[in-house]
Amino acid sequence: MTRQTSTPTAIFFDLGRVLVTFDWEFAIPRLAAHNGGDAERIREFLAHPFHDDFERNQLTGDEFFERGRAMTGFTGTQREFQTYWNEIFTELPENVRLFRQVAELYPVYALSNTNPWHARYLEQTFEWMGLFRARYYSFVIGARKPDPIIYHQALNLASVSADQVLFVDDRRENVETALALGIQALHLSSPDLLAPLLQKFSLVPERT
Repeated sequence: MTRQTSTPTAIFFDLGRVLVTFDWEFAIPRLAAHNGGDAERIREFLAHPFHDDFERNQLTGDEFFERGRAMTGFTGTQREFQTYWNEIFTELPENVRLFRQVAELYPVYALSNTNPWHARYLEQTFEWMGLFRARYYSFVIGARKPDPIIYHQALNLASVSADQVLFVDDRRENVETALALGIQALHLSSPDLLAPLLQKFSLVPERT
């Protein structure tokens, strides 16, 4: 799903499954080690919709931890819980390489549904996060993609019009909303497709 109307002057990147991947299966046994080994309670917690509330800043970190502890039976500390919760991310090296190339030529911005714990962890762990001119997180704006509010806010904060932006995201519904708002958008259905998608916009050279 791609629409090209003009050469973009700013690039908005999602983070998850675009520049980093994540694996909850890494966190489950670590969390379950503090609740008697009940992995199913952890899985039920991970599937609960109140995670979206945390990403909209409708829950504080303390409130999120208390809900998590109640649901999972976690007996460890909040620090341990937060560590296990955060250490699920791995960068996608080839995509980060492409991102660095784009960042040399264009202003780049992050537009991500995320919570404050994950945002802080990503910024502290991956130095290339500093290449973003700004990072527009759902918990800061108070809305999650595909809510149009987060797109409008990001455009306003970056002082760019919709038709000046190229947006890359792994979720179809997020791309569809961007397109409806007049933003040029790329649906990254698989992380390994970033190079050919960016090449369509002549943002990175084809490798020979």
